[in-house]
Parts: sequence; C-alpha cells; structure tokens
Amino acid sequence: MIVDHGQTDLRDRMLNRKSTILQLGQFLALFASLLIAAQIGFILYQGTPFCLNGGCKVVEQLTRVSPLVFNLVGLGFFQVIFWGLRAARNDLRHLPQFVKTLLLAGLAVEAVLISFQYLVAQAFCAYCLGILAFIFVLNLLIGFKQTILGLFLFTVVALAFASLETSQPKTNEQAFTAGIFASRPGATKQPESFLFYSSTCPHCEKVIAALKNNGRPTLHFNPIDQVNHLEFPGIVRHARYSPAANRALLTALGIEEIPVLMTKTPEGLSVLRGETAILAYFDKTNSAEPAGQSGSSATPAAPPAIPGVENKEGCAVATDCSSGGVSPRPPGR
Repeated sequence: MIVDHGQTDLRDRMLNRKSTILQLGQFLALFASLLIAAQIGFILYQGTPFCLNGGCKVVEQLTRVSPLVFNLVGLGFFQVIFWGLRAARNDLRHLPQFVKTLLLAGLAVEAVLISFQYLVAQAFCAYCLGILAFIFVLNLLIGFKQTILGLFLFTVVALAFASLETSQPKTNEQAFTAGIFASRPGATKQPESFLFYSSTCPHCEKVIAALKNNGRPTLHFNPIDQVNHLEFPGIVRHARYSPAANRALLTALGIEEIPVLMTKTPEGLSVLRGETAILAYFDKTNSAEPAGQSGSSATPAAPPAIPGVENKEGCAVATDCSSGGVSPRPPGR
C-alpha cells in the first residue's frame, strides 16, 4: 500500500489551521464576554458604564434602553458564540449553523447602532466600536463566504437606516418645538426663551433653580439628554420630545457648551451661553419695567440678537458633567 505522505502532511496542516482558527475564535468570544462582564460590574457599582471617550456618554443619553440591558444581551450573545465554537470540536465542518447565523445577526444589529451614532448622536462610542470589532473578526475567522455575507448585510442595514428621516426637523419652528420637554407660560408671552440644558450639568441646575422665582418670562425647556421629570413650578410637559433635535440644533450653530438660552424676537434669534450670562439677563429683565406699565404686563428686553457672548461657566455638550454636586440622572434613564 502506497501512502502519499505529501497529501497527508497537507491535510494535517489544514486541520491544524482550522483548529487554530476555532481556538482563536473561542478566545475572542471569551475575552469579549469577560470585557462585557467587567462593564456590567462597573455599571452595578458606579451606576453608569465605563467610557473611554465622550461619545459613550452622548450615545447613552440618547438611548431609551438601559446600558445594563445592552450589556446583558451582549454577554449572552458572546457566551452562545463561545460554546457554539467549542461544540465544533476544532473542526469547522462541525460548526453549528446557529453560530454563523448569530454572527450575521450581530453585524446587522451593530449596523443599526453605528448608523444611529453617526446620523443621530453624531458621536461614536469607543466601547461600542470595540464590540463591533470582536463580531467582525469572529465572522472573518469563519471564512470568506461568511465575511462577504456579513459585509453585505452590514451595508444593507446601514443604508436602510440612512434612508430614514432621522435628521433634525427642517423648519426653524420645528427645530425648537421638536425638542421641548416642558413649557412654563409666563406673565409675558413674548419673547419666548428656550433653555438648552443637560440633566447632569450643575451650571444648568443653577440656572433652572434661579428661574423658579422668576414668573415673568415664557420658558421652554430643551434638554439634550433623555429626562423623565423636571422640578419646576407651573410647567406643562409635552407628550414627546427629541433630545437629538436639540443636540443637532446646537451642533448646527457651532455651540459646544451648555446651558444655552435662545430667545426668539421679531429682530431674529438671540443666543446667550453660560450660567453667568443667562442669569444676568434674567436678573435684568426681572427688575426692568417700562414706564407706565405694571410688572405683569411689561415685556422683557431681549438679549443682543447676535451670538458670541463670552462662554463662561458651562458644560461641554459631549461630556457628562455630573461631578461637582449635581444630582444624579433621573430614574428610568
């Protein structure tokens, strides 16, 4: 009997290569599981996820699902992949079909999340990009066909998401009203003021606290993150509002810090930025009364109808400013 040692060696090398690929896949799935488990532990201990960049905070503020839920699902996903790869017994031919299907589904979900970050949040989460990298490499290890299918699915889902109307409203009126969480009718209907703030910004809290004793201006509250309540007398909550619309409007105006007060006047849009400037404006309008008019009917003077007021005492839009004595985010965030 003649044995072709060359073919035997080639087959052994191919089997060893496939075995190494599956072992690498198991290692990546296990490492991703441990990473997510550490993130879950951090969330349970600190109350917020560990973020490598400001984009993580932006994405967290704009999503209604708790980061804990996201991470628990991710942990389950990578654990199923890990045990599925182990079930193949170092042979790709024995790899369960559900592993391939789950990895493709993972790419589809990541396409939605990454598209949301790019088109809506306008910021990328470094942690999320890391998870995407794990899923992509796992698909790559399965083989060329799996990789092509994954890239095709990712592209199709991303394009479908991009075709949806997720941008800020197109009209000036909608750009303000779509982001109003609550309104407080004042003694004077005009001008209307829109306060852009964050639930984690102490400077914003000081402005809101100061305005509780000023019943004259008509105020609208436009938070840039997801909030569920606002302690302010006389407010009327809106059924729906879009934090993304508020963030997009600030981005379009080149404003990177909050609090921001925008006032609509017949002359145009006035912008004040920073705690000091906003409080000074309201202090001035609260005490000023035109001659012959009572305080209840006087119309407060608008701030100068030009942006560019010195930007002091504010929080960066893309940063959680919860340190420094601010109260924690409202429940349900």
